[in-house]
Amino acid sequence: MQISNFLQKCFGIALVSGTILFGSAALIATINPAKADNPTTENSTGKIMMDQINVQKDGKSFYQIIVWDTESGKSKLYFLSWSENVWKVSSNQLPSSPIY
Repeated sequence: MQISNFLQKCFGIALVSGTILFGSAALIATINPAKADNPTTENSTGKIMMDQINVQKDGKSFYQIIVWDTESGKSKLYFLSWSENVWKVSSNQLPSSPIY
């Protein structure tokens, strides 16, 4: 009799566990993956790309953004001026064709 009760309890636990597992799997299967937009933008001059750089030095944060045209190779480097709270064009720029 005791073995029968033990088996019934094991079966009950297995049934509940299986239901939870199946329910969780069904929930996960219905979640759609996140899809990011294409990071490039078409405009009249070509494809424009952008990258942000954050640097920590002496406990201060420095933010820079470089924006470039993939067809012409032209780029602009910007930095965040904390004192004025605006983005400014950096005095140091890459040449229009930095690789050639």
